[in-house]
Amino acid sequence: MGLPDEIYPAGDFYYGRVMEYNIKNFVVNSTVMLNFKNDIGKHLKSSFKIGHDLYNSTRSSVYTQGDTLEVPDFFYLDNTKKRVTKNYEKDYRIIGVFGDWTLSWDNFLFVTFTGRNDWTSTLAKENRSFFYPSASASWVFSENIKLPDWASFGKFRVSVAKIGKDALPYATSTGFKINEPLSNGVLPFVLSNQTGDAKLRPEFTTSYEAGLELRLLRNRIGVDFTYYNNTSKDLIIPVKVPVPSGYDQIYLNSGSIRNQGIELSLTATPIQTTDFSWDMRINFTRNRNKVLSIYPGLTEIPLADHYGYLSATVTQKYIPGYPVGALFGRTYKRYFADGKEDEMNLDKSRPIVIGSNGFPVLNPASKQQYIANSQPKWIGSFGSTVRYRNFSLGFLFDAQQGVYRYNQLANFMASFALHKGSENRNDIIVFDGVLADGSRNTKPVWLGQGVGPDGVNYGNGYYRNVYRGASETFIEDASWIRLRSLNLAYSIPATVLQRTGFINGATVSISGNNLWLDTKYSGYDPESSSTASGSVVDGFAGFTYPAVRSFLVSLNLNF
Repeated sequence: MGLPDEIYPAGDFYYGRVMEYNIKNFVVNSTVMLNFKNDIGKHLKSSFKIGHDLYNSTRSSVYTQGDTLEVPDFFYLDNTKKRVTKNYEKDYRIIGVFGDWTLSWDNFLFVTFTGRNDWTSTLAKENRSFFYPSASASWVFSENIKLPDWASFGKFRVSVAKIGKDALPYATSTGFKINEPLSNGVLPFVLSNQTGDAKLRPEFTTSYEAGLELRLLRNRIGVDFTYYNNTSKDLIIPVKVPVPSGYDQIYLNSGSIRNQGIELSLTATPIQTTDFSWDMRINFTRNRNKVLSIYPGLTEIPLADHYGYLSATVTQKYIPGYPVGALFGRTYKRYFADGKEDEMNLDKSRPIVIGSNGFPVLNPASKQQYIANSQPKWIGSFGSTVRYRNFSLGFLFDAQQGVYRYNQLANFMASFALHKGSENRNDIIVFDGVLADGSRNTKPVWLGQGVGPDGVNYGNGYYRNVYRGASETFIEDASWIRLRSLNLAYSIPATVLQRTGFINGATVSISGNNLWLDTKYSGYDPESSSTASGSVVDGFAGFTYPAVRSFLVSLNLNF
């Protein structure tokens, strides 16, 4: 027996919906390489490689949706009254040739030159071919410089490289898409919301790098330090365009970005005996990036935004002079005694302005200020493995510090008085701040809704009228430390395996992943992202699933 339409309206799919999605992805990937080695005299050796790469991908998908089930709970497309089918085709091909020439002098001085040329299907004919070279040199100075007894190896390296990148498929084109049939049976063709620049060029990154490797105390301690400076130009970025143009975005060569930083890796073996050993690994990376320029005539490029109630929407933007992960949003009004406020940047050290009603004052929704950076100040890891005879115990800790995320879920929860920060909604408080003239606020107000204990009608209340409108409240410190993995393994002795006659090695292991997390972030998981893994947009982590905690028992056999 069906239910009345007014209880379960068809628009909410309570009549039932069935979807079927089929994907075919055909990929051809081939590499051919020739290697020539020879000695040029007594001290000089040469190694030359030349090769060819081909990558071809053809992806097709068919999506069928059926609405309004004739027989409830019979989820079959033929059981639906309305069906819509859509299909999508995507072809991509890139062909490359490359060469690599390495010269070595007495196995302590090495020089390498590389070059590669690609031809891509995603750019116009005049731009589809692009070349990028590199050069590197390294000196194993421990081979010809007398080092202290506690230093067993030393190597210095430098390199400069240029890396090319093509565009996404169809980023240079403008086309139509077909919507659902109209009531008269006509198929409507409409412009795609994305258009392309036919003159799109490949983007290039030029990288400068220098590094030092040391091994000390008979290789018991290892140090690997790297400094890098990378500049990317002609970035292929989707740029938002005005709605009257008929499009939502256009792919353009939109500017340049610089990344520079250090990487440090430490390895150590504090204990090593016949039956017992202890190894440790520490990695540390500190990166700083900056948007150097964007498309001429533009002052900013919004990459993405996430909605917030009461105009608390947060936007990640590219603006020259700001980091790649710059997050902008609505803020509380601050008091500046000299009247000199930086309109672009939030200054949390300034007192909040309190209105005559006793509540904090929000800045206009049109005034988005820079609040925080979604890029971490540093990332690191610490791993260790302890071995005793046939047993081994290993673990890995990961960390990201100084990273911020917009918690959209918290904004939504605050709108319905479900956020943890709104648990005091029945209290009467005096907000810390100053009035417009700079004098200290002393007015008590109730945080609830409707008529308060003081007889004043507060309407929808502080949390719906003010609190949820400040983006800065929901851009949280998402720094974290995580026990990424823990593993216990046992290698079955060879004397036991010899009895089988055909098993050469066997290991039994128990492991767990994502076992522990320490963070101030109030959402589910500070490491999660609301965008795809390959996206440069990483400032949003509200409506996302946490990382899965998993356990694995395995048996590895070697024959």
